[in-house]
Amino acid sequence: MRIAVRHFSKALTLGFGALGLVGLSLAAACSDDDVGANVTPDASTDTGVGPGEMDAADSALPPVSGVTVDETQFLGADQLQQWQVDLDNRGLRATGSVAHEGYVDELMARLSAAGVPQLHFENVPLTRWSVDSWSLEVTSGGNPGAVETASYIPYSGQTPTEGETAPLVAYSEAAATGGQLAGKIVLFQVPKAPVTLGVFQALSLRTYDPAQTVSPSTPYDRSYMAIGALTALLEKLQAAGAAGAIGVLDAPAVTAHGTYFPYDRKIRQVPSLFVDRVVGARLAAEIGSQVKLTLPAKVETVQTRNLIGMIPGATDELTVVNSHTDGTNGIEDNGPNAIVGIAKYLSRVPKAELPRSIMILLSSGHFAGGAGAEAFLAAHRDDGLTARIASILTIEHMGAQEWLPDDSGVLAPTGKPEPSAIFMPNVTPLVDAAYAALERADAAPSFVMPPLNPNADGAADTAAWPGEGQYFWAQGQITTANYITGPTYLLNWGITTADKVDYARMRREAVSFTQMLLDLSRIPASSLR
Repeated sequence: MRIAVRHFSKALTLGFGALGLVGLSLAAACSDDDVGANVTPDASTDTGVGPGEMDAADSALPPVSGVTVDETQFLGADQLQQWQVDLDNRGLRATGSVAHEGYVDELMARLSAAGVPQLHFENVPLTRWSVDSWSLEVTSGGNPGAVETASYIPYSGQTPTEGETAPLVAYSEAAATGGQLAGKIVLFQVPKAPVTLGVFQALSLRTYDPAQTVSPSTPYDRSYMAIGALTALLEKLQAAGAAGAIGVLDAPAVTAHGTYFPYDRKIRQVPSLFVDRVVGARLAAEIGSQVKLTLPAKVETVQTRNLIGMIPGATDELTVVNSHTDGTNGIEDNGPNAIVGIAKYLSRVPKAELPRSIMILLSSGHFAGGAGAEAFLAAHRDDGLTARIASILTIEHMGAQEWLPDDSGVLAPTGKPEPSAIFMPNVTPLVDAAYAALERADAAPSFVMPPLNPNADGAADTAAWPGEGQYFWAQGQITTANYITGPTYLLNWGITTADKVDYARMRREAVSFTQMLLDLSRIPASSLR
């Protein structure tokens, strides 16, 4: 068991996201800022104003609202659904892209409309890797011609505009260490790292599963869980002098499409693409042929932004609610949409009934190795701000429904919620508050989890747990709880997610986490250490 847990720990930590595919296989060239599906709201959706919706009256709430959340005054599920459709329409929000920065601006407007009195941006400098088009072609051998790809491997490197042509070889450890990959384009299988839900149960501090739906033998197989192994393999290819690489995903085209990882912000020098398993089998028959890989990525210095809001309370101590704004699709990450609802409620609570001020921290750079979280910690390390933070609650991938591969490998809904976890240090009041939040939201099945790597330094490739919140705990030594799900479709761009969210559950989660914030605000900071 110790070996299994250690293996699981590394794979999961590097995989979630830090973390259902519907669409067509990738054509030879696509834009990374314009790959989202064009989704419009169902005409039958009720969009009428209800209690707590964005254009409802912004009346102050009674004092008791700061003790017990009145869910009738909370943002409606219809609004959350409309915003999920909006996220789908924005497509891939690669860090610092036009799509991403446009969403940050939109969140600023929504928080302002929600009544948050103090809002500002903080710039985050970023060396950004991006690509607008890519392609693969077999140029010699028995079956020359264009090859359909699933996606590019982000941060993998760049080719000249005309591409890189070289012999295709198969990866092996012996070839990597024996100098046989230098100057070649290398075909390799993307690693897998499946575990079972029993591993979560074995490691959890508490499990919320009142209907006992979780079996210890239930497989938990998500492609991104092997990010750590893939990163290590890419490093070996770079050390071996490979001219390029092609990673074969064990999935059909419709499920492989839009795969986006790793995203640790480390720019490598082995330009690489993903293909699905059928294309991978075709390429395996072309070993020895010349192939041309084109990935004319650009590297530039840009500014992205963290968005920070403040709801004043009775003291200048801070309780923080956090999520990140960049993402592959509408699930990754819809946490900011829920936070707008949380902010609208809390901004109406009388100031005297908020024992601590509430900080809203919507960080950039999750898909650039935690650049935004790290910039926030660096900017406020010496100005006293972080010392005022008693706790942080990070919420990610809310309301996610489980979609798993069917017998043909195509993702299909199971009719169940995606298993969730809330990671945190083993601090009794924090664990109690987290478990109570899961109960209130009826967010089953879910696991209250300790840090998987408690001594990690919190860098993107040495994370304490999966999720944005690990940066604040591992690097900033700030008590943090991080709610997260990891659906199979989490790290695929170009898909719709509005059909993969349970909005009633998402609303319950948002209401419950608002209550958790209020509860944490009443716990002495010394008891949360």
